[in-house]
Amino acid sequence: MSSADDSPSARHRWRIQGRAEREAPGAPSPAEALLVELDRIQVRLDDVIEQGRPAFFEGSDSYDRATVAVIRLAALFEEPSRFAPFLTTVADDERRGITTTRNIAAHSGYRAMDADLFWQTTTEHLPGVIARLRTEVESAP
Repeated sequence: MSSADDSPSARHRWRIQGRAEREAPGAPSPAEALLVELDRIQVRLDDVIEQGRPAFFEGSDSYDRATVAVIRLAALFEEPSRFAPFLTTVADDERRGITTTRNIAAHSGYRAMDADLFWQTTTEHLPGVIARLRTEVESAP
């Protein structure tokens, strides 16, 4: 390790820190943060649907947008303490399906993905999950 790597700022630059117990002043509430994330996911799903099935194939912009949407949706379930009150509307089997799809996309590569099933999941199932989550957040006290 060089002397530049020994500096205090370099040693702590990549230290992993857990999420703070309390949100920082001015930070969005979990509900607000979740709504923003749901909007980002929905925009991607809308783009995929608008481009249509012919544009949905490995390596296409549409396919990549669907992959990012699934990865971001699955990430919501990785922070259960932050979003727990809102995630109960998603059934366990749906969570497993989302997580499995994410794992295939992220770890096995696109070749392991059934494009027809992925299209169906992205265009038929995920919009309903997003809508239910949004309703849950918006109806919370």
